Amino acid sequence: MKFAIILGGLIGFTVVFVMALLSGKTPTEGLFQASIGSVVLGILFRWIAYIWIRNVKEMLMEKHQTAVAAMVEAEERNRQEAKEQAAKPV
Repeated sequence: MKFAIILGGLIGFTVVFVMALLSGKTPTEGLFQASIGSVVLGILFRWIAYIWIRNVKEMLMEKHQTAVAAMVEAEERNRQEAKEQAAKPV
């Protein structure tokens, strides 16, 4: 999560600072605007990273539940087969 905040802040600062200089602002104004852009994009990247991590956790949980259900089904099938073979007279 910290990596996302730092990355967002760095990207926000760089993009806003360059855009401010290209639009003719003084470096001081650009620095001020870039610091605000850094905070805003840092928060935005944190939110996006939170959503991404939550979705990955849900996906892994669903895969795990599917695997457990398949194992239970296979075990039940094996029990049924063993029961049928035990019931057959030799």
